[in-house]
Amino acid sequence: MKHIKNILYIAFLVVLWLPLLQFWTHVVPEKKLSGAYISHEKPALSVKNWFDGTYQQQSDLYWNDTLGFHTTMVGLRNSFCFHVFKQANAQNVVVGKDNFLFEKDYIDAFNGDDYVGMQTIVKTVDEVLALQKELEGQGKTLVVCLAPSKADFFPEKIPNRMRKSITDSTNYKQYSRLLKQAGVNVLDYNAWFLKNKNNSTYPLYPQYGIHWSQYGVVKMTDSLVNFIEKIMKTPLNHLVVDDYMISDRASSLDYDLGNTLNLLGGQLHGYPLCYPYWHWTRDSTLTLPKMTAIADSYYWGPFSLGLQQHCFTGSFWYYNHTSYPESDTKETIVSRKDMQMSLQESDVILLMMTPPSLKKFSWNYIQWCH
Repeated sequence: MKHIKNILYIAFLVVLWLPLLQFWTHVVPEKKLSGAYISHEKPALSVKNWFDGTYQQQSDLYWNDTLGFHTTMVGLRNSFCFHVFKQANAQNVVVGKDNFLFEKDYIDAFNGDDYVGMQTIVKTVDEVLALQKELEGQGKTLVVCLAPSKADFFPEKIPNRMRKSITDSTNYKQYSRLLKQAGVNVLDYNAWFLKNKNNSTYPLYPQYGIHWSQYGVVKMTDSLVNFIEKIMKTPLNHLVVDDYMISDRASSLDYDLGNTLNLLGGQLHGYPLCYPYWHWTRDSTLTLPKMTAIADSYYWGPFSLGLQQHCFTGSFWYYNHTSYPESDTKETIVSRKDMQMSLQESDVILLMMTPPSLKKFSWNYIQWCH
């Protein structure tokens, strides 16, 4: 009995020392945490931070982040919560039926919880139409793209506790209706996705991502080029699909919400997704029009395909705040001066918003242009 107690005592001490040994040696590979995670730096000791207590607080945060097996323990906790309680320990992420992942903002927009009211929407539509007419008088083009929403596309997968009665009082439904009635150049991707939900050749949405699938991105980028080409009456370069690859493993873009869960093991099992092989046509006789795109994260898809390299030139203003590709090398913040310049220099102004973004339509771009 004494030997058993000694063995258990030694084993207990070894377990206590394992995190520190892992911190020193990193002998066991651990993957980094994904998502909105900030690693805390080791604080420098000073008389001031010692006596005001901030050194101790910052040290606790640092050791919590860096102690051995921290990420493994986080993954173990998250896996337990996900598989047992269908709970996501990630900001704004909701686990729906059959493990479909959503962001809460999209569910709120689907339910109309962020509805801004008819008066605000009518006023904004009038401002959009006025800007479109102003640009048309200068030979320029304004296009509004209503990007799709996974909550609108898969309402049957939203948890019952978060589903509300269907209502017409949503920002998307009213903006879609009134923009079209007013004669604004609208490309309603959300409506197209819903129309083709059951007859699309390949999935338009991934199970564990929040954005349209890579197949959906290619389809929509091609339709956007055709739409603008028809309005401008000017030939443009086009995106051409050469072949398709079907994969049981999602790309990182199609698994963006899955990655934020920080679960142990590999990817969660989902349905096969389609990945097109594509290229841009190159007509050397064409002059690429300049386009300023004001959009949310859904525009990263067309932008990463090279829309503003091969078909247009110009910048992508992320949430009307940060300009790309300039910010790839140095963060470039959009100013009101930039907005006035965009109207003067751009051939095309593109506004792309998902339903959750419509509560802040164009992020004040329209208002600041008037």
